[in-house]
Amino acid sequence: MSYALRHLGFAEHMAGRLDAARTHFEDSTRLRRELGFWPGVAANLIMLAEFAVEQNRRDEADTLLKEAAELAESTDSHGILRWVTGARERLELV
Repeated sequence: MSYALRHLGFAEHMAGRLDAARTHFEDSTRLRRELGFWPGVAANLIMLAEFAVEQNRRDEADTLLKEAAELAESTDSHGILRWVTGARERLELV
């Protein structure tokens, strides 16, 4: 279910509906937290950070990316850690 919600979030984002996209990612993240799927939580936090920047909430984006990096590091999720680094650069939060 968390994957379905994540992909619905991508679809809503592509359609320009940021609030709906964010809601899907938040719901997916909540489920992933409940399951203890920490790499998945980290991946979702990256997207939530991107939405935050698009909605001019840069401080929130920075906090989300910090948590994503911590989760990726603690689970040895090197690929997701690279995504966090890329998002920081892309969003100019370096």
